[in-house]
Amino acid sequence: MLFKISISGIKARWKDYLVLFSGMIITTAIFYMFEAISTNDKFTTSSPVGQNAKIVFIFGSILLAIITLVYVFYANNFLMSMRKHDYGLFMMLGAKSGVISKLIILETIAIGLISSVVGIIIGIGFTQVLSHFLAKLIHMSLTNFSAFYMPAVWTTIIMFLVLFIVAGFLNARTFVKTSALELLHSGQQSDWKQPKSLTLWIQAILGVGLLAGGYYAMYDIQRLKLMAIAIGLFTIVLGTYFVFNSFFVMLLQAFQRSSLSTKGLNSFTLAQLKFRIRDYTKILSVVSLLFALALGAITVGTGFQNMVPKLASGNGYYSVAITNPNDRMNSLVNQIKDKSTITYQQKVDPQAKRVYYRADQLKQQPLKYSEFVDRAALKSKVSTSKLAEFKRADSEAYQELSSLQIPKVNAYQIKVVSAQTFNQINTRTNKLLLVRANNMDAAATPLTKITNIQSKQYGDQNGQLVGGSFTMYQLLKSVFGSLEFMGIFLGIAFLAMLASCLMFKILSGAASDKVRFDMLNKIGTRRAVLNRSIIVQILGLFALPGVLGIIDVAFGLQMFSRGGLLVGGAYQTFGITTLGFLILYLIYFAVTVLIYSRIVVPKTKVER
Repeated sequence: MLFKISISGIKARWKDYLVLFSGMIITTAIFYMFEAISTNDKFTTSSPVGQNAKIVFIFGSILLAIITLVYVFYANNFLMSMRKHDYGLFMMLGAKSGVISKLIILETIAIGLISSVVGIIIGIGFTQVLSHFLAKLIHMSLTNFSAFYMPAVWTTIIMFLVLFIVAGFLNARTFVKTSALELLHSGQQSDWKQPKSLTLWIQAILGVGLLAGGYYAMYDIQRLKLMAIAIGLFTIVLGTYFVFNSFFVMLLQAFQRSSLSTKGLNSFTLAQLKFRIRDYTKILSVVSLLFALALGAITVGTGFQNMVPKLASGNGYYSVAITNPNDRMNSLVNQIKDKSTITYQQKVDPQAKRVYYRADQLKQQPLKYSEFVDRAALKSKVSTSKLAEFKRADSEAYQELSSLQIPKVNAYQIKVVSAQTFNQINTRTNKLLLVRANNMDAAATPLTKITNIQSKQYGDQNGQLVGGSFTMYQLLKSVFGSLEFMGIFLGIAFLAMLASCLMFKILSGAASDKVRFDMLNKIGTRRAVLNRSIIVQILGLFALPGVLGIIDVAFGLQMFSRGGLLVGGAYQTFGITTLGFLILYLIYFAVTVLIYSRIVVPKTKVER
């Protein structure tokens, strides 16, 4: 009978439970997505850089576990806040505390198990779709990567099952020690307690000090090595919590003392924030860390993506060189949209070990070559060759032309002769087609097919001896491609995680807030004023973690910049990724405002 009553109570609050289930499913899906990479040793260590990336993923898993722990207990508190009134009513009607405890434990574990299973299924689907999309976007094959990875499934199930079992027993213990009257009025109780000024200042100083210590550890990574990540993990997580727990409260108090609090519904907005102050400081800390992780991961991933073609182009101006192209080769070259081409006639004398070129062609269409002027900043310049340079084997132009020849003759001596002398040489005339793809990423598909054909033709299966900078591009992709993929993949995952955390936290209080907004409506408050109050309230909750998250990334990128992992500097894409990330963040803000407004703002008589 008690179970039937409980089910009817859940049905009556199905919209609130939908918010809870949606948040838990997304959290589980994201946790699985991360574990699908971090637990896959073959994938993370498939490149030389991946060996070091594995350590980063271990610390990342620990941090994500901490964030997941906070979110699960927040979701659990939301679950209990919905059920406290019902359980208090059951106790008033004579239900025994032991029966209530069993019901609480079973309900908590059931919700956790169902959301975990559904979340894993959705996580596998997200991982499959996202991995294929990113692999196509960054033009790389995912060696040893699988969207369905059993160790990741078990890790996710065990993690969430343990968390919900613990949460269930803690809930039962809390209800046993709470009176029925307190349970019935729990939804009307505020989290606000007047803090001591000394406590706030101690937490503020401690928080700033811990953050500064973490930032310095990232800066001094060359000396601290892996300890820098461990120190940063501890100090930044704890420092972020202390900063929000102190500065957020101090900010609210400062606004209340200012003249701004008397204007419009500002006093009501401040009261709304103070009503759940303890929950907000926890969730803002989590969102700030997730914001930093997401923005940092995407910045690093796009940094690798931006680095690879620049490094390749700096090592050679022409992407591919094709000797005697057939119809298939010409067709593939025509598929490259943004390109420039040069064709030279060539004759090879295998006995004298010489390769002859026409001087008039090299003069009319001078060979170009690129060289780095600042390798650390990935700055290179393009130079135009002169005929005199081909007389010296140590010149840049000579070396460039030599490397563009087929492997069989690239060690032969290059001789530039007149057209008349060239025609008198009694050997076959070859055609050397040089192709420059101005966007190597966009042209990766046809260029890969061309180099594969050449590799088979010349007997080199790895393609490293084929002339042109695209072979360097492929080599760099094999080294940095997995990190490029992991950075963007996890950045998107963390973005979804932070959005679900903050959005569902705000929406979870919408049902109880509806009563207060309805009261304001009855005393004649205009809808525009109510909507403005909602925008200000939610904007503050979105802006605070965003600002601290950007500061975290600005200092945290020192780990990659000073560590030398990102050639050209870790800040090369920081501006554009931050701008793009903020646009997505504002979209989540707008969606949250829209959904929250529809729930809490009463309809006017005309609309009814």
